[in-house]
Amino acid sequence: MEVFLIKALQLILSLSILVILHELGHFIPARLFGTRVEKFYLFFDWPFSLFKKKIGDTEYGIGALPLGGY
Repeated sequence: MEVFLIKALQLILSLSILVILHELGHFIPARLFGTRVEKFYLFFDWPFSLFKKKIGDTEYGIGALPLGGY
Protein backbone atom coordinates (compact mmCIF):
# COMPACT_ATOMS: atom_id res chain seq x y z
CA MET A 1 0.00 0.00 0.00
CA GLU A 2 2.79 2.40 0.92
CA VAL A 3 4.62 1.72 -2.36
CA PHE A 4 1.44 2.45 -4.33
CA LEU A 5 1.01 5.80 -2.56
CA ILE A 6 4.61 6.79 -3.28
CA LYS A 7 4.23 5.85 -6.97
CA ALA A 8 0.96 7.80 -7.23
CA LEU A 9 2.58 10.90 -5.73
CA GLN A 10 5.54 10.55 -8.08
CA LEU A 11 3.14 10.37 -11.03
CA ILE A 12 1.26 13.49 -9.90
CA LEU A 13 4.54 15.38 -9.36
CA SER A 14 5.96 14.40 -12.76
CA LEU A 15 2.71 15.33 -14.53
CA SER A 16 2.71 18.66 -12.70
CA ILE A 17 6.21 19.47 -13.90
CA LEU A 18 5.38 18.52 -17.49
CA VAL A 19 2.14 20.54 -17.52
CA ILE A 20 3.80 23.64 -16.04
CA LEU A 21 6.66 23.53 -18.56
CA HIS A 22 4.24 23.00 -21.44
CA GLU A 23 1.93 25.82 -20.40
CA LEU A 24 4.86 28.17 -19.84
CA GLY A 25 5.69 27.55 -23.49
CA HIS A 26 2.37 29.21 -24.34
CA PHE A 27 2.35 31.80 -21.54
CA ILE A 28 5.78 33.37 -22.01
CA PRO A 29 5.49 34.09 -25.77
CA ALA A 30 1.94 35.38 -25.28
CA ARG A 31 3.13 37.87 -22.69
CA LEU A 32 6.17 38.85 -24.79
CA PHE A 33 3.92 39.67 -27.75
CA GLY A 34 1.46 41.61 -25.60
CA THR A 35 -1.41 39.14 -25.63
CA ARG A 36 -3.69 39.32 -22.59
CA VAL A 37 -3.66 36.05 -20.64
CA GLU A 38 -6.85 35.50 -18.65
CA LYS A 39 -5.95 32.27 -16.80
CA PHE A 40 -2.84 30.22 -16.08
CA TYR A 41 -3.75 26.96 -14.33
CA LEU A 42 -2.02 23.77 -13.31
CA PHE A 43 -4.70 21.12 -13.92
CA PHE A 44 -8.28 21.88 -14.96
CA ASP A 45 -10.49 23.90 -12.61
CA TRP A 46 -13.57 21.81 -13.21
CA PRO A 47 -15.65 21.54 -11.02
CA PHE A 48 -13.65 23.85 -8.72
CA SER A 49 -10.15 25.16 -8.16
CA LEU A 50 -8.04 24.27 -5.14
CA PHE A 51 -6.18 27.58 -5.21
CA LYS A 52 -6.51 30.76 -7.24
CA LYS A 53 -5.07 34.24 -7.11
CA LYS A 54 -5.54 37.14 -9.49
CA ILE A 55 -2.47 39.22 -10.27
CA GLY A 56 -3.15 42.00 -12.74
CA ASP A 57 -5.37 40.65 -15.52
CA THR A 58 -4.22 37.04 -15.08
CA GLU A 59 -5.77 34.51 -12.71
CA TYR A 60 -3.25 31.90 -11.52
CA GLY A 61 -4.42 28.69 -9.90
CA ILE A 62 -4.40 24.97 -9.29
CA GLY A 63 -7.43 23.03 -10.46
CA ALA A 64 -8.99 19.90 -9.01
CA LEU A 65 -8.88 17.68 -12.13
CA PRO A 66 -5.26 16.57 -12.82
CA LEU A 67 -5.47 15.95 -16.55
CA GLY A 68 -3.75 19.02 -18.03
CA GLY A 69 -3.69 22.76 -17.71
CA TYR A 70 -4.29 26.03 -19.47
